[in-house]
Amino acid sequence: MRIDALREALAAAPGRPVPFDELIDAVWRDHRPANPKQALRNLVRRLRATEQVITEPSGYRLVVRKPGPHQLPADLPDFVGRDEKIAQALAGTAPVLAITGPPGVGKTSLAVHVAHRMSERFPDGQLYVNLRAFAEGAALTPNQALHRFLRALGAEDVPVELDAQSALFRKMTADRAVLVVIDNATRELLGPLLPHGPKCRVIVTSRNDLSEHAQITLAVFAEDEAQELLARMRISGSPDDRAELVRLCAHLPLALRIAAANVAAGHLSDYLADLRGDDRLDVLEIEGDAAVNATFDLSYKAQPVLAQRLFRLLGLIPGQDFSVEAATALLGGDERADEPLRQLVDANLVQRNDNRYSLHDLLRMYALRFTAEQGARTRLFDYYLLNAEAAARTTNPDFARMPLPELPDGLPRHDFGTQEAALAWFDAERGNIVAAVPQASPAPVAWLLADALRAYFYFQSYRVDWFVAARAGLAAAREAGDVLAQAVMHGSIGLAHFSVSRLADAVVEFGRARELLLRHPDDKMLVSLLINSGIAYSQLGRLRDAVDVLTQARELQPRNPVVLFNLGGIYRDLGPLSASLANAERALELAVELDITHLRVYALDAMTEVLETMGEFDRSAQIVAEATAVRAGLPPALAHLSAANTAGAMAALVRGQWQEALDAYLRALRIVQDGNQQREEADLLDNIGEAYRGLGDLDQAFASHGEGLSISVKNGYLRGEVDNLAGLAADHQAAGELREGLKLALQARERAESGELRIRLVRVLVVTAAIQRSLGDHDAADRTALEAQTLAEETDCHLWDRELAEVKAAR
Repeated sequence: MRIDALREALAAAPGRPVPFDELIDAVWRDHRPANPKQALRNLVRRLRATEQVITEPSGYRLVVRKPGPHQLPADLPDFVGRDEKIAQALAGTAPVLAITGPPGVGKTSLAVHVAHRMSERFPDGQLYVNLRAFAEGAALTPNQALHRFLRALGAEDVPVELDAQSALFRKMTADRAVLVVIDNATRELLGPLLPHGPKCRVIVTSRNDLSEHAQITLAVFAEDEAQELLARMRISGSPDDRAELVRLCAHLPLALRIAAANVAAGHLSDYLADLRGDDRLDVLEIEGDAAVNATFDLSYKAQPVLAQRLFRLLGLIPGQDFSVEAATALLGGDERADEPLRQLVDANLVQRNDNRYSLHDLLRMYALRFTAEQGARTRLFDYYLLNAEAAARTTNPDFARMPLPELPDGLPRHDFGTQEAALAWFDAERGNIVAAVPQASPAPVAWLLADALRAYFYFQSYRVDWFVAARAGLAAAREAGDVLAQAVMHGSIGLAHFSVSRLADAVVEFGRARELLLRHPDDKMLVSLLINSGIAYSQLGRLRDAVDVLTQARELQPRNPVVLFNLGGIYRDLGPLSASLANAERALELAVELDITHLRVYALDAMTEVLETMGEFDRSAQIVAEATAVRAGLPPALAHLSAANTAGAMAALVRGQWQEALDAYLRALRIVQDGNQQREEADLLDNIGEAYRGLGDLDQAFASHGEGLSISVKNGYLRGEVDNLAGLAADHQAAGELREGLKLALQARERAESGELRIRLVRVLVVTAAIQRSLGDHDAADRTALEAQTLAEETDCHLWDRELAEVKAAR
């Protein structure tokens, strides 16, 4: 296929641009299409569904994939037995291998062992998830599992709908060699998680029969396998005693491992006497659960008192694994969990993987049979809340959050001295916190945990978990009758909708939240909602509605620079630009007064854009110089694209200094592409297309505007769509394709008017009038030029005055 030929040609020069002509030759050879560069652009657009391809001045560059994920749990160092099953698994070629059998027979151990044995066959990564379909509590949903898979494979923009996730997963695995291990699944959970590519393979474990797939059914250990395990674990004793131990453990690998850990500290004959119990049950009557429970009982009772207490509490962990600090929080008081955890690991009652710990599902169920200790779950959830709020304060201090109640002293506290440390903690504990929210209902900690993670969910794009947590938080708030909490949760759900471009749903949720706040006024939360509502309205093209809600916010908090900054942004598209400039200037004053450096830079950047659009280039140059000086004091993470990166480029463009403008915009383009800032990329591509057309390179102008249009449509970025449509219309005019140019110009006008983008409409009208003039339709050109002039005066927009004057004088 041609797309495969394109991928191969790009991959042959990893990290370096491949010239357009070379790519065309590689894809079509002697059978070039009529418009080869347009055909190449279309093919690249398709390839970008699965690969990151960068547009360079000389060609396209493939971004080399990062190494694939390696998520497999650690293999057992003393894995024994199952030789025939291992050989069968390694020799198999079926896309899905199901390892099934009753609990405790070692399904997970075999799956992980086989996965490690075959991992080298899958250089694009190994994925792992435990769906916990048979454990206490809710199973992990396919949405949550797929979201984690897709993020691990490098997807930045992960959809929340299961069908869309499955489609993206199939697309991303179509040409990759990925091994997927799905633990504790059911048939219903498994379906959406299957990859598509012929080089992928899945290993799934389940207690249910999955005969539609290649299946290995595990039974308990054979006698020789059980004896080999005891030998590996250095269990001595007479052959009869060892055989009796195997029978008393019902040949179950899990029970044998736990029993052997206890025998290692004593005498086998004494342990057997304890395991038989006082009633001296016939060994043939001890089967299945009875064998497991007898082994668990003996191992549990052999632990020190503190280790016993901790084991009982570990069943309360809401997620898949946990840290020493979480275990310490369960204990409470001055006790640390390090030593009792070590003892439980030595006894095979707890599993360790690096610095995380977990329980086998059967052991978790066993622990939950004990009477729950009063207050332990509360201590654990308070630990999560205390540290989630501290991590959120470190990573996103500007986000408004609900205040915390007074929390008890002595909870483990993490050191979040850096954003990296805070994000690492969030990444490790996200699953536990999301699972804790419904378990905590109807206590306030439920919605407080969901609220604490809102900024993390937003900026790290964990949208599926966000909806789960926020909806569970809302249910808890309703059950508790807390109106303010309900409003905050509706606002969080609205912001989650906004993050996946469900703008209409976002507006509905924001409206529900505002209605609730009429019953429980809270200016801080209301202003936050009004800001988010304004941004959503603006992206829906309802700019006047956006002005209304942001004006309400300004009336409530006239000294809130964020409100002023966003209100200025609306006027930057709606006009008049003088109103945009006034709000940006006031936001700047407050940012200086409140010492918010990054907001000061944002305000200066906004002022630069407004002044350029007003045609005041001398003043905008002064603002750029100020922004450059302020930016020097910012940490590297905040020194992203701004007017400083394109200083003077717009002025050069207006003055016809095409190469100077092009060089500046191309430098900025590399920055935004590296940061995956797609809206900024669309804006830059429009300007780059203008510079190329000025230089007479229409092929590159078409390529840039076409790419900018594609990115804008994909991201629902109306402003970028209008600008790049106008740019393409002007490109067609320059190429003499006037009818096509007029068609695109009229389309740009319709899109600009639908979104109330009156500033962008000035440019569209100027381009339209120019094409109409070239077509000889002078009356239409005069009318359109008059519209452009009137709108320019109403909005203070003078960036296109020169082109407008040329159109008017051309008759």
